[in-house]
Amino acid sequence: MSKTVVDRVREVFRPQAPLWACEVTSKHVIVAGVNKKRNQIEGKVATDVTPGPEGLRAGVRYALSNAGFKGSEIGVVVPDDTARIAFLTAEKLSRDPEEQKTFIRWKLKKTVPFDVDTAQVAFRVLGPHPTGTGVDLLVALSPRSIVQEYENLFDSLGIHAGMVMPSTLAALNLFNVPSVDALFLKIAPDCITTTVFQNQRMAFYRRIAETALYDAVYPTVMYYQDKLGGKALEQLTVCGYDTDIRSSLVELQERLGLSPERLDPKNVDDIFKPVLGSVHVLWQSLI
Repeated sequence: MSKTVVDRVREVFRPQAPLWACEVTSKHVIVAGVNKKRNQIEGKVATDVTPGPEGLRAGVRYALSNAGFKGSEIGVVVPDDTARIAFLTAEKLSRDPEEQKTFIRWKLKKTVPFDVDTAQVAFRVLGPHPTGTGVDLLVALSPRSIVQEYENLFDSLGIHAGMVMPSTLAALNLFNVPSVDALFLKIAPDCITTTVFQNQRMAFYRRIAETALYDAVYPTVMYYQDKLGGKALEQLTVCGYDTDIRSSLVELQERLGLSPERLDPKNVDDIFKPVLGSVHVLWQSLI
């Protein structure tokens, strides 16, 4: 996906990302903000959340206050299971944005388990299909009702949710895509996502409910070899909220023959990386 994912993914989620973001998971509320140049962290807080709407609202208010949030707009990072990520190929893609979205809704109508016509759609063009026929698209599709729940939560606090982004796509904004075939592994409280990159672009994405790490990765490796024609993955990058995954990573390294690398910036805890990715922090200046 070009030199970095951020340059392209940000085009999907216009308008320009707010300077502050809040991620909501089943266990945490995470807030971080950057300065206007996006090269310095202004504040960051992660706190446990009490189940239920009021507990969540209280957790968000506490995190915003203790992080030093300023302003009236915020980016919202939502769990990966709130969005469907899909790859589509269009034989010929219209230049009209509305016709593009109509095509996407039509293609996904029978495969998505919610109302596609009212869903919130974001997409970007990946490039020509490898066969040379058609154009490949990366699509993020979310039920409008779920997005609206998050928007209403922040509206109740007098804050506009200026952007809503799935957690893995937000974290990928910090990922420097290598020239070799690579696997990006994201471990969240309730699920694991695996993303394959080939020819410096996103080629496959899979989300699975929390399970053993190798069991989550193995089907993706098989798909990479059997369906994508991959020869050998040469890089494994990991972003995980749970610090107690070292033994699982050792097993993964032994079975795949790859040494896991942490997602940059390595001097920032992984729990903050999706929110920092969503605000497009220039992480090289943080090292």
